[in-house]
Amino acid sequence: MKTLDQLFQSFETGIRSAKASKPKEYLQSLGLDYNTQRIGFISGQFHHRETHEIKEHYERMGVLTKSAAGVREQGMEAYTAFGRYGIVFPLFDEVGTIVNLFAVRFELASPIEQYLNDKGIYPSHPSPTTKRLYIAPSIVDAASLIQSKSLENRDAVMALHEGKLLEQHHAAIQSLTDLSEIIILKP
Repeated sequence: MKTLDQLFQSFETGIRSAKASKPKEYLQSLGLDYNTQRIGFISGQFHHRETHEIKEHYERMGVLTKSAAGVREQGMEAYTAFGRYGIVFPLFDEVGTIVNLFAVRFELASPIEQYLNDKGIYPSHPSPTTKRLYIAPSIVDAASLIQSKSLENRDAVMALHEGKLLEQHHAAIQSLTDLSEIIILKP
C-alpha cells in the first residue's frame, strides 16, 4: 500500500505528463517551476483500476471519499479524490516524511485551496541553525519566495496553515537555536 510519500511521487510524475498542460500553465502564471520545487498534479484518477482494499486504504488516508455520483457498471462505487484536478504541495513532519498535502483546484470558477489535514510544515521544518526565518501567509507565497532565490545561506521559510500559526510551527520555531530574526510577510 502506498504511503503519502509514494502517492505524492506519483503526483510529481503527473505534472510532468504531456497531458498536464493546464496545470503547467497555471504554475507558470504564478511564476513557479515544478522542476525546481516539489509540486505535483492530482488528476483525480490515482485510484482508478485499484483494488477495493487499496481504495479503502486511500479513504483512511483521507485522499478519497465515497460519492453518490452515478457509475457506469453495477457494483462499482464512485469516489471523489482530494484536490481533484489541482496542483499539490507536500507538507513535512520534523523527520522529513510527507504528512499532509495542500492542493489548489485552479480550474474551478473560484479556485479552491484545501489541506488534507492539519499536520506538517511547508516547505519543511527549518534547519536548527536557521538565523533568519520568513513566515509566509500561504504555501503559494512561500513557494514564490523560494523560487525567487532571494534566501541566503542560513535563511528559511515557513508557510502558515490557512493563515494560522499552529502548534507544529511554534515547536519548530522554538527548536531554532541560532534564530536571530523572524520576518512576517503580509498577504
